[in-house]
Amino acid sequence: MSVIRSRKYLDGSRGAECKLRIPGVCTGDRETVVASHIRDRHTGRSQKASDLSVADACFACHEVFDLRAKLPNGTFLTGEDWLFFALRGLQDTLESRVDAGLLFVSQDPVKSFHERKVPPRKQPADRVKIVSNPEIKSRGFDKTRSRKFNGTVVERSQ
Repeated sequence: MSVIRSRKYLDGSRGAECKLRIPGVCTGDRETVVASHIRDRHTGRSQKASDLSVADACFACHEVFDLRAKLPNGTFLTGEDWLFFALRGLQDTLESRVDAGLLFVSQDPVKSFHERKVPPRKQPADRVKIVSNPEIKSRGFDKTRSRKFNGTVVERSQ
């Protein structure tokens, strides 16, 4: 597949909120938000990542994300942190592009909880009996002691 280039898609970052939201770094300034390219399979050989692989980022987060600036503690983002912010930023950006009508995804209709099909329960004779494991020791339960429930002492019936 070839690299996707779309000025209109990248322009969707203008005025958006920062999707990277790096703690201690993010300014939340919508005026400085741009599409920050995330390294993907197209990156390298003097080629930038696909325009689909972007996260909306404010100037401060973009600098830290691209490892041009350090975090407030004086270190660069670790690889693990970079991956976390890349994935979160990419997902949030994709969702915002769908909401803005810049990315089209065929979506299933949303069904309420009551409209969802629930598989019927098995008949009691068909159910598998759960056998307790004798090697697992129970903490026990003193059936003779009374218990407190919402501040009220409840006596146990036998």
